[in-house]
Parts: sequence; structure tokens; C-alpha cells
Amino acid sequence: MKWSKLKQTVEQKFADCLKKRVRIYATRYTTGSYFMVRGWITVDGKEIASFSTPDNYGKFGWNTPDISERIPQENRTEGAAVEKGEFSRSDLINSCRDFIKMNIDDAFESDNPIIKALAVLDKRFGKRRLRNINTESLHPLVLTLLYLRMECEGISVNRISET
Repeated sequence: MKWSKLKQTVEQKFADCLKKRVRIYATRYTTGSYFMVRGWITVDGKEIASFSTPDNYGKFGWNTPDISERIPQENRTEGAAVEKGEFSRSDLINSCRDFIKMNIDDAFESDNPIIKALAVLDKRFGKRRLRNINTESLHPLVLTLLYLRMECEGISVNRISET
């Protein structure tokens, strides 16, 4: 599936209140190299997450760990949804491809933080479920988009279960 169709398919799954606020992008720079590529997510036009293949390679080289084990919690930058180099463009695209084939329960239970983040944006992920999420072990990208969705839906953030 072409990126434009994949992007459209994923974004159509977003809750109505987020459809014009959250966007996903992917590009290849005109250097002629398939290595010079990146993806990103914006909220209200502001980039909140970068998925840069050169940064990913610079951080991990050819020995990139499993997507759910990239950056230990103690090494994270406070307030950052993702760390520089944590994910590559192909991580974003592959996650989007996997996400559109999954039911919402499997998407939210995924070990892949990108898929889980897309799940909390999905209109199939109900308000009651949003209120009852245990946020303790969520990846910062998932938390950032969860709080955005809750704000958008008018759900108080202090109603989230912390245990």
C-alpha cells in the first residue's frame, strides 16, 4: 500500500475530535538515498515525535533492539514523547501497516509503543476505557497521545487510574 493511502487509512480511524489535530507524515529527502528518510507526528501543527532513520542508525547501528526495548525508562528525557533516534521511519510505517490490520484490543495490548499510541487515538477505543487505563508503565509517546485524546474528549486527566 502506498504511504498516502496508508496515512489516510490510519488517520481516518482517529476519534472525530482529533481528525484535524493529529497528523502522521513520512518523507524521503532528495539525496537519492533510501537511508535519508524520516517520519513524524504532529499535534496542531507542532512536531511531537520524530522517526528518523539516520538518527536511529546513529544510536543503535545495525544492532537495533526490539522496538519495545529501545530506551530504558531511567535514560529518558523528561517531557519528550520519543528520544532522538529511538525509532526509524520504517518503524513508523510498519507499525501503521500492522495497526490497520488489528482489532483495537490487540492494538492496545501490543508491545509496540507506536501501535499502542495509535490505538489510544482510535475512535474504537471508548471513553470508559480511556478513563480506566493504568498509566504506570506506558511509553511516553502513548502517554502524550492519551492525554491529548482525554483532553479532546473532555475527560479529566486526574480520573486516570494510576494503579
